[in-house]
Amino acid sequence: MKLTTHCSSCKKDIRIKSNASTRPDLQMEKGDEFNVNCQHCGKMEKKHVNDIKAEQNNIIILIGILTGIISAIVFWNMFGAIGTVSGLIPVLFWYQQMDATKGFNSYMIRRK
Repeated sequence: MKLTTHCSSCKKDIRIKSNASTRPDLQMEKGDEFNVNCQHCGKMEKKHVNDIKAEQNNIIILIGILTGIISAIVFWNMFGAIGTVSGLIPVLFWYQQMDATKGFNSYMIRRK
């Protein structure tokens, strides 16, 4: 899951470096409002925790796809057709990313 916000001056996405999995975790880590620096235009902005959006991390989904393909090949040689069940690994990675993103974006913090 990637955390991003939108720059108000150049309209580009700004990536937030955090491992927070929920909005309250991000609030505990950074506070209600925190400064972000746009890498494109250099403008410093104060953003509220609710202005941060979560997006699916496609790299993790790609890792899931590669893991599924490799394990399907290995298990096909070992167990036969039952090894194709390991093709569900990418679906599990995608579902986890989708669930985490939905959980982050659906919960909002009360503005003070």
